[in-house]
Amino acid sequence: MQAQLMELASQLGLWFRPYQSQCAMAIIATLLVLFGGEISQSIRQLIKQQHLVVRTLIFVVVCAFGYGAATVWLSALLTDLLARIPTPYLVPAVVSVFVGLGLYAQKQRHI
Repeated sequence: MQAQLMELASQLGLWFRPYQSQCAMAIIATLLVLFGGEISQSIRQLIKQQHLVVRTLIFVVVCAFGYGAATVWLSALLTDLLARIPTPYLVPAVVSVFVGLGLYAQKQRHI
C-alpha cells in the first residue's frame, strides 16, 4: 500500500513538474494579495508628508516596478526552491502551501 502511494505521488509530481514556475508565481501573487495592503499602508505612512507629485511617483515606482520586480524575482527564487523538492513530495508540499495561505487568509478575514 505504501509503495503504491509513493508511486502515485511520484506520478503526480512528474506530471506537475513542468508547471512549477506557474505555481510559484501563483503563490507569490497570493502572498502579494494577502500582504499588499500592509505594504502599501506602511509606504503611505512613510510618504504622507511628501508633495502630491512625489507621492504619485513613489506610488508608480512601488506598484509598477516594485511589485512587478518582486513577482518576477521571487517567483524565480521559489521556482528554484520547488525544483529542489523530491518529486513524490512536490504536489503535497504545494497543496500544503496553498492550504496554509487559505487558512491564513480566512483567519485575517481576507475571504
